[in-house]
Amino acid sequence: MHILISGGCKNGKSSLAQDLACEYAKKTGCRPIYFATMIPQDMEDEERIEKHRADRKDMGFITIECGKNLSETIKNMEAGRVVLFDSLTALVANELFDQNTVIPNLFRNPSLPEKLKSDLSALIEKSDSVIFVSDSIFSDGKIYDETTELYRRILAETENFIAQKCDKVVEMVAGNAECTMQNTQLPNGVNSDKNHALQIMNYALILGGSYQGKTAWARREFSLSDEDIFVCESDSMPDFSKKCLAHYENYVAYCLKNNLSPRTDFFDENASANNQKAKCPQIIICDDIFCGVVPTDAFQRKWREETGLCLQKIAGGKNVKLWRVFCGRAVEIQ
Repeated sequence: MHILISGGCKNGKSSLAQDLACEYAKKTGCRPIYFATMIPQDMEDEERIEKHRADRKDMGFITIECGKNLSETIKNMEAGRVVLFDSLTALVANELFDQNTVIPNLFRNPSLPEKLKSDLSALIEKSDSVIFVSDSIFSDGKIYDETTELYRRILAETENFIAQKCDKVVEMVAGNAECTMQNTQLPNGVNSDKNHALQIMNYALILGGSYQGKTAWARREFSLSDEDIFVCESDSMPDFSKKCLAHYENYVAYCLKNNLSPRTDFFDENASANNQKAKCPQIIICDDIFCGVVPTDAFQRKWREETGLCLQKIAGGKNVKLWRVFCGRAVEIQ
């Protein structure tokens, strides 16, 4: 059983991972292995590491300290063991940045993301079970610098890759686990025919953090082509005749910049009836920009507030299905 556990800071990810690793290890008769990936940079990191050690000291773990360059360690590891890997967040940071430079290693080694995937795949293949821990840092409205955005993108890419290899993906919220199973299927046995699928689904609003695979999921589940999708930009009006609008939050930003009221009537049957010839999107995709610290920039505050209000109106439609995509997998929100 391979599991990815992600979620916000101090939401119980490591505790759940430890319990699961010990439970699975009992069935194998071997002590579980703890891959510790944090490379301490200051006293705060040292204190965090000591707390984790104290939490698991009587749980029987064999600890392997390996913050980067996993391949050799994995090669020398005994096969068939249960592994707790804590965490993908630290591993990506360690591989992407050196302690004495702010220039990402990716600029010197473009194949770094593929190296990460290769090493982690080798770990999965060699282990009986792997419980991966990661941190969800993808749901807020802050506009980050290029380096931070690069880190978020590579971490999300790594998480999504691991999620496809796992039997379960678990999001921790306030100590509670929300399980997202393998790729969600269309309800009621809907086939992959594009028009039939959209007719049955009526309308879909798809939300999730940055880089979580929302558009890729929509392409797959609704058989969308490139021609069906319009990617909104913050400096131009969208093409509302497309079946799918991606990055709706950018359209809201455009409206704010130009003193316009964003459209929210896409799924309004009465509005559609008033103009039968007018085409409207049947799928809206939007980044979750509503968490994190309230931005100090007035425009960013207004942007995330207006986007949230617009989504409430869209989601309130009679025939709207609301989906949330996390690590490339979707759950329907009732």
